[in-house]
Amino acid sequence: MIWWLRAHAALTCAVVLGACMICAPLLADSNLPVPSLFSGSSGGIPVPLVLPVFPACAMLYGLKRTPWESGAAAVRSVQCWEAGTAVVAGCTVLVVASVEGILLDFPLGFAAARNFLGYLGTGLLVQRFADAQYGPVTVAAVPIVCGLIGLGPAGRPYPWMWPAHTSGSPLAAAAAGVLFCLGLAAAITQRSERRRKG
Repeated sequence: MIWWLRAHAALTCAVVLGACMICAPLLADSNLPVPSLFSGSSGGIPVPLVLPVFPACAMLYGLKRTPWESGAAAVRSVQCWEAGTAVVAGCTVLVVASVEGILLDFPLGFAAARNFLGYLGTGLLVQRFADAQYGPVTVAAVPIVCGLIGLGPAGRPYPWMWPAHTSGSPLAAAAAGVLFCLGLAAAITQRSERRRKG
């Protein structure tokens, strides 16, 4: 277990995740300017909603850091460890976001946690059907693409643009939850399918 955590850069992922959750309330009033193709003006996404890209990319890199052949001979199911790590990280982020919302009156805390789950799920899905390096690249592109085509008149996000919605959006929470669950399912089945093909 200790070897697996070291091989998958668990400490680095934890540090990046912690830094994200610390910086999010500090940057609550900051916006990332993104040119919008449809609103006719330059829009912006709150920085706390973009910050989860960094821990999501770090986790995606860490989970796929070792070649799948190294886990093929493992006694325990490596893909379950990967999914379990993602679940633990997701639960931790949700708890920290709840604490920040109560103690710091940080309204975007849940939205930042929601986006972490959505970004991580998106990356796991991409890694399931493409090479591992495309997962972090796709996650980094999600908020940029959403900013370009997801902002409507007056800079308001369209309903499908889940990364830019506030904490009170049930549609965004549902979208992120579905992506996270699909990503977990993809992580569980990926190595087992490769093992059968090998």
